[in-house]
Amino acid sequence: MLENMMISRVWPDGMSDIWAKSALKGRDEKPELLTQHTWSLLERLSETIYLRPNLPEQIGFPDLWNCLFWAGFLHDFGKAAKGFQEMLRGGKRWPHRHEVLSLMFLEWIAEGLTDEERIWVAAAIVSHHKDAKEIQFAYSERSDPYNNFLANMVAEIDDATLIGMWDWLIKCQQTWIDDLNLNKRGIKAIALPPQSEAIGIIKSQGPASIRKWLNAYQRWIRNIDRRGEQPVFISTIALRGYIISSDHLASAHTGELPSSNLAGPDKLLELWSSAAGASYSPYSHQTDCMKCHGSAILMAPTGSGKTEASLLWAVAQAENGQPVPRLYYTLPFQASMNAMYDRLNNSKNGVFPGQVGLEHSRSTLAYYRRMLEDKSPEKAARSAKWLNNLARLNYYPVRVLSPYQILKGPYCLKGYESLLSDCFNAVFILDEVHAYEAKRLALILATVKYLRENFGARFLVMSATLPSLLRNRLEDALGECSMIHASTDLYARFQRHRLVLRDGDLLSPGILNEIAKSIQEEQSILVCCNTVRRAQDAYTELNNILKKSGSEVEIVLLHGRFNGKDRLDKETKVRQATGSNSSQREAILLIATQVVEVSLDIDLDVIYTDPAPLEALLQRFGRVNRRRLKSFSPVYVFREPADGQMIYDEALVQASLKVLEKNNGMLIDEAKLSDWLDEIYQGEIAEDWNNEYQDTYNEFWEGVLLNLRAFNSDEGLEDEFYRAFDSVEVLPACLSSEYDKALEDSPLEASQMLVSIRWSQFMRLKNKGQAHEDDDRKIKMVDADYSSEFGLDLRRS
Repeated sequence: MLENMMISRVWPDGMSDIWAKSALKGRDEKPELLTQHTWSLLERLSETIYLRPNLPEQIGFPDLWNCLFWAGFLHDFGKAAKGFQEMLRGGKRWPHRHEVLSLMFLEWIAEGLTDEERIWVAAAIVSHHKDAKEIQFAYSERSDPYNNFLANMVAEIDDATLIGMWDWLIKCQQTWIDDLNLNKRGIKAIALPPQSEAIGIIKSQGPASIRKWLNAYQRWIRNIDRRGEQPVFISTIALRGYIISSDHLASAHTGELPSSNLAGPDKLLELWSSAAGASYSPYSHQTDCMKCHGSAILMAPTGSGKTEASLLWAVAQAENGQPVPRLYYTLPFQASMNAMYDRLNNSKNGVFPGQVGLEHSRSTLAYYRRMLEDKSPEKAARSAKWLNNLARLNYYPVRVLSPYQILKGPYCLKGYESLLSDCFNAVFILDEVHAYEAKRLALILATVKYLRENFGARFLVMSATLPSLLRNRLEDALGECSMIHASTDLYARFQRHRLVLRDGDLLSPGILNEIAKSIQEEQSILVCCNTVRRAQDAYTELNNILKKSGSEVEIVLLHGRFNGKDRLDKETKVRQATGSNSSQREAILLIATQVVEVSLDIDLDVIYTDPAPLEALLQRFGRVNRRRLKSFSPVYVFREPADGQMIYDEALVQASLKVLEKNNGMLIDEAKLSDWLDEIYQGEIAEDWNNEYQDTYNEFWEGVLLNLRAFNSDEGLEDEFYRAFDSVEVLPACLSSEYDKALEDSPLEASQMLVSIRWSQFMRLKNKGQAHEDDDRKIKMVDADYSSEFGLDLRRS
């Protein structure tokens, strides 16, 4: 998987016993020399520079690459201290910070840097591990009034080692610049003081020099905050982000980063033509995406190649032969992210094989399941952890993730500068934007605007339908953007559903008997309920009816409260029976909740669904007659219960039903669906949505984004972030013994038994005494029934 480490033509003598990593953390379980690690960091940094050669001018700090090069060269010089070297060889813990000790070597190159460059280099060196506040607390003058602490630290580097380090810089700097092809990137070789003078500077001025740069660093940060200049904020995020990314990639021994294939649509068209065995003929909206340079909004019917259009747009953003540095493909749900990862990364017909990373809260488990296909559980677990680590290290040029992963940047979670710095000049595909409620959408679109204005990012938003109030918000976030529509003829060709409104409740006995009769006519049927409880009830009743009739048709219950293993088994079964491209299709009765709206590429014959907001209903309809093998399929929507069932806003459900009434019995024309949505989102509904959106947007923009700074992560926000954006995983108490047994063999196997529920749901159960946190096992427990058939049943506790 990894490339052999390239070594420069010139290598330093006299540094062969100075380590950067112990055998435990070195490559191939061997100690790693300081020279090797430094070279590796500079290699990774040079790859970042190749991806974004003009970034320094773009952000208004022309010396960025030079500062990062020299900070990278010196960043670990402090590891040469005797105590640190003994620690790496199994000795006691060294009580100092090596990056603080590294600061004194800045004196050797200071004459070759401007005043501004010196402080930026110092900042990058001292911040490559710890936040500013941590360094300030540990090394304040009050804590070391006579600099004894610093003096003792400096004294740990002997003369012979200092001579070796000086010789390393003298001998290697220009050749390393040449070998890394950085000559034309603003990287400058620097004349050092003569050897005796250089050693004397460290011996006599080392503690004072460290104190000088520490104080200058703190003053500089305070001055940046006081001036409040956005371009400087952005430049410092790049500075710290890239030094950390380069260091972490080097420490992980990733080898050379994958080359980006994001350089024009021709290769994609050729690939798709090869897969189809004929020339790929793009639709007009796909051609428009290929010609579009800059952000865009794409509207096209479900199944009309929006994903292909978005990828053509992404690679078309390449400029002057320079590939797009990063592509982020965002989706709202883990199942759809996993499916998109497979689609893009497939080694046989994927668009970007070997170039795609997957990032969500359970991505390690997703990798593990894929590794199990041809590896033992033990090897699969190791591979999964490694792949997940690579994705988190900004290794891959293509990333499949949720927008919430990107929001970790504005929330200043640990490593946020590294995350944000990889967004410079990136392209983003925002898929299924209809899935986000107003408050979360406000956070996402505020971040979109921030990245567009400050990071040169470009965005494609795509959907089958968008109400005007949402289009207006998108246009504000995207700035100048293109509107790309599928042709009217294409919309007409993609008509495939006849709308039928039905009286009463989907779960009434008469309707359930009707459904059971239809399934016996060899039709694949989707029954979609708004709540897990209703889906479980529908499953129980229909299962009883079918058993009494002697039917052998497969019946599957699918909702969000199955554990990972059971849900995967069910999704696999459903895909085999109803998948658009499956060769094993057969009649099936699928009873599901909203999880079916976006997670599966399936094609059933008919749907019976609870009433819901129009956007949700349209997604449900998209699982029926997907391949358009029939002229049309009926989509049955029931009028009751119309109260939203504590899942949806009641007014929104009822407004959707009013619009559906006007079109009852008609074929659904997807070209008119945006007009339907505009009918719904007006008056009080529109006012409430706009107020909720704007209040959240303003608070986030002014209180978070405009105050985004480098050098200080906010650990206090981490719990708040996960509670706001992520579900929480719980272990049903009835699986406790099975979990403990699995945990002994493989933590990843055990994690497949956990069930995702909303954080608010967990807290309600906890308040009722039905849930608790198991501190010993570091998991959350719920006292409720669980079975592979029903999933988590909160009624049976």
